[in-house]
Amino acid sequence: MLLAVWSASSFLLEVPSGAWADLLDRRRLLIASGVLYAAGFATWLTWPSFLGFLSGFVLWSLSAALMSGTYEAYLFDELTAAGRPERYGPVKARAESVTALVMAGAIALAAPLHALGGYALVGWTSVGVALVHTLLAVALPRVSPAVDVDEAPDPEPASLRAWARAVGTGAGEAASSVPVRRVLLAYGTVVALVGLDEFFPLILAEGGASVGLIAWILGGITLLQAAATWCAAGVARLAGLPHAVIVAAAGLLLAAGAWWSGPPSYAAIAVGYALATASYVSGDIRLQHTMSGRARATTTSVAGLVAEVGFLVALGLISLATLRFDVAPVAAVLALVVTVPATIAAHRTPAAPVH
Repeated sequence: MLLAVWSASSFLLEVPSGAWADLLDRRRLLIASGVLYAAGFATWLTWPSFLGFLSGFVLWSLSAALMSGTYEAYLFDELTAAGRPERYGPVKARAESVTALVMAGAIALAAPLHALGGYALVGWTSVGVALVHTLLAVALPRVSPAVDVDEAPDPEPASLRAWARAVGTGAGEAASSVPVRRVLLAYGTVVALVGLDEFFPLILAEGGASVGLIAWILGGITLLQAAATWCAAGVARLAGLPHAVIVAAAGLLLAAGAWWSGPPSYAAIAVGYALATASYVSGDIRLQHTMSGRARATTTSVAGLVAEVGFLVALGLISLATLRFDVAPVAAVLALVVTVPATIAAHRTPAAPVH
């Protein structure tokens, strides 16, 4: 139930919070996101009950919603103001690679921290890391509020009316702009492949891998993911057949990896997941260069909403099918089914400009 509340609140808050990022100082929203993130962990530690964990999950959802769309729009607009919009792709891709490596390090540290000080030490360390994240947001350059979604000479102050207009502008561009719509479609379909990572431990276990071996395999997958996302800016410059081949290869390899067992399975899953994540990260890079920017954070939040839908559909289908069948063959079939629309969408997706 707690995970359901977390997912539902993230889903509901995604676009509304993005609209505020098109009206208010995005730096302050990123700071608020960090404070809420730290508060979520602290709530779990100081209020260890059902309501406490429920409150922590809601705070976490609100934190993620405030950052989603805000961070991407802030970065793109700052680089544009500096005359370097072409740097968005490399910067975003490298940030995603560092994120993957930091997550791998955090997973590796969790066990010794728990052995040293139990759940409390792990929790308060998480609070400390979240506060460091907040301080980094405080250190960001101060900027004025974002764009005026009506492009009027005298923009009105932030209000519910302005917020509603921002929602309408961002959602309207996502629905009416053909290039943006194609990017969103590719974004939503490839995330269904990326979402298979939730089942990797179960797939590997069904293939005969031990718990210790699974940990090493997941570590290798993370390292290859970091290397692939580092190249996402280059993937974003691909269109037509080259991009479609990458997505098709990702889906086919993930399906084969779920079906096979042993070392061929481990290699296929690692390479397939790396290709899928590279395409996924390149989707945001394409989107930032494709949209008009009149409500950049809102439209980016719409992309996040589309990605969430793709992930939930994949998660729901596998969960229902595994009531009767094993996880591995179900994941293999789903990967094959999703690969078809994902490849078609990738073939139609516009490329980011080459500078």
